[in-house]
Formats: sequence, structure tokens, C-alpha cells
Amino acid sequence: MHKPFPIYDIEGDAYECGLSHGRQAAERVARTLEIYLPAFSRQAKLGLDGIRERAREYATAIKQLDGDIMREIEGIAAGSRQKVEDVVAVNCRTEILYGSAAGTQPATECTTIVALPEATRSGAILIGKNWDWRNACVDIVVVLRVRQTGKPALALIVEAGMVGRDGFNEDGIVICGNLLVSHEDRGKVGVPIPILRRRILHSRHYYEAIDTLVRSPRGASGNYLIAHRGGVAIDFEVSPDHAFAVYPERGLLTHSNHFQSAVAQSTGVAKFYTGDSLYRDFRARQLLDPKIGSITIDDIKAALRDHFGFPRAICRHPHDYPGNEPTMTISSQIFDPVNGVMQVAAGQPCESEYVAVTLPANESRANG
Repeated sequence: MHKPFPIYDIEGDAYECGLSHGRQAAERVARTLEIYLPAFSRQAKLGLDGIRERAREYATAIKQLDGDIMREIEGIAAGSRQKVEDVVAVNCRTEILYGSAAGTQPATECTTIVALPEATRSGAILIGKNWDWRNACVDIVVVLRVRQTGKPALALIVEAGMVGRDGFNEDGIVICGNLLVSHEDRGKVGVPIPILRRRILHSRHYYEAIDTLVRSPRGASGNYLIAHRGGVAIDFEVSPDHAFAVYPERGLLTHSNHFQSAVAQSTGVAKFYTGDSLYRDFRARQLLDPKIGSITIDDIKAALRDHFGFPRAICRHPHDYPGNEPTMTISSQIFDPVNGVMQVAAGQPCESEYVAVTLPANESRANG
């Protein structure tokens, strides 16, 4: 059983938020760099100078798109006493690891579940996800409760040093992601996934969240589940050049690490995944489909703890993975945006209890 993740409250302007993040999580930020800088060398075949040069290219793109997020990254670097280029690099870790290696590193992580109001007992939308990633990364995860000047209050779960991953904000926007790899991943410099997800969480309206995703220049493929507490959720399977929408069926949507869109499949972008992605997606629906209309948080927890296909199950356990970095479920989270709560379990949820995390202040709006 893993200890609960540390929860850090950060507030102020963009730089002050980054500085607080960096100071509070300094040891974990250092560990993040210890994990990823060698991984970039192994997988992307880049030396340290090459990594930092690539990071400077991304930093230019980030600054042009969102100067506040770049200032926050600079604050993280200052607070943790690390080089700005190295913190930028870990915020581009998917783009560096997978962006120029299409077909050589298939997508191996994460299962997402969405139950719309018509599918739940409470009549409120629920979103669950198991975050599967490299085993060592369970020790660098942190939870941030952010109150940034001029932005919505939000809570999110990240690897220390990163500005975005999965989270929700006071206006009812939820973002969850899954790794996708496509033949369009050819090293294009674009907006890194953590920056995109963080910008989505800065949205006050649902349409802003969607526009942020589909109108941003992207450097890597990915899956983005964007939901709203008003009871709407759409899954977007994106590549650097395309975006494909996938909608819930009978109020239920499940997703793993392959493209579901028939349009995406017909283009040929959809062939880079491992076999377990196909049954994790199906298994989650199989468990919840009979309960449509009465799904509870406990039902979603049970699905996220499921071991069919062990060790490559929805609840993923450490195992040898020839040709790939070993992965496991490093975190499980369930979002209840109507009540403003994110429940988080550290490591495999079959071995850990969920801890409730609220927004940094009990503020909400009815914006849609």
C-alpha cells in the first residue's frame, strides 16, 4: 500500500504559484528529473544538450501561446532550484518520449470511465480514471489545489514539476487524458499535453475548453475526456493534425489507449497500441453496463479495482514488459464535479483507500 499523495495549496500570480509548487515539492521535482532525463536519452536517443535544445524550442511555443504558464514553469524551476529547460522538458515528456517514435513505442496506459446523469443513481455525472504509467513515477505524484490570480480555482493531480494533467475547476470543467500514439507523431513542436490540459482547466465555459483543445497546435497524439458538471462529456481522440469526437452510449463512455473513432481507424492512425487496451475498455463497460441508471461511486471504484487480465488489468500491477518500460497503476481518481470533490487513491486502488480532495475554496458558478 502506498502512502497518500502530498497535497499542496498554491496561490498568487503565475510565477508565485510556480514558486510555491517548486518549493513545497522540491524533492519530488528533483526525482522527476532523475527519472525522465535518462529516459529521454534511452527512448528518444537524445543527449542532455539535445534534450535542453528541444526544451528551448518548446518553451518558445509555450510562451507564445500562454505567457502565464511559462512564468509558472519558471517559478517551479526557481522554487525547486532546477534548470528551466529541464522543467520544460518534463512538461513535454510525452512529446519527447513518443512524439518522434511512432510505431516503436505503443500506448500502454490508463482506463477512463464516464457515467452521465442518466446513468447514475444520484443523477450527477461521475468520471473515473486509473492512471497507468512507469512504476517509479508513483513516488513523484502530487495533488495541487490552485488559486491563481485571474483564473478559476482548480484541483489537479500531476507529476511534481508539471503544470497540468487530470483535474477539475470551480466552473465544473473536468479533464482526463489517456496516451494515444499515431503515425502523425513525427516530432512536430506544438503545445505539450500538460500545458493543453492546464489551459483547458482555465476555461470558464465548456465551449472554451473544447476550443482550447481543437484550436491549439499539437505536437503529439492523445486522448482528452472533457466533461462538465452539467451532465455533458465528450471524448476527443487527437493527433497532431486531427481531432475525432467520441460520444457516450446510453450515458456511459469508457476509453483506454486505442482510437475508437471509426473515422480515425479508417485513416490508419489507430494501430499503435497493446492488446490489453482492447479488453480494458470493453471490460469497464461490461462491468457497468448492467448498472446503467443506478451507477454509484462505489460501482466505479469496483470497476477501477478490477483484475481481469491480471497483471495488465484495469487495476494494473507491476510485471515484466519486454520491449517497454514496466508500468502499473500509479494513481486512481474519481471526479464528482457537482459536489466539487476529487477522490484519489495512491498506487493500485485495490490496495489503497480513496482520499477526498476539494477545491481550494467552496466557490462555483452555473456557467455552461
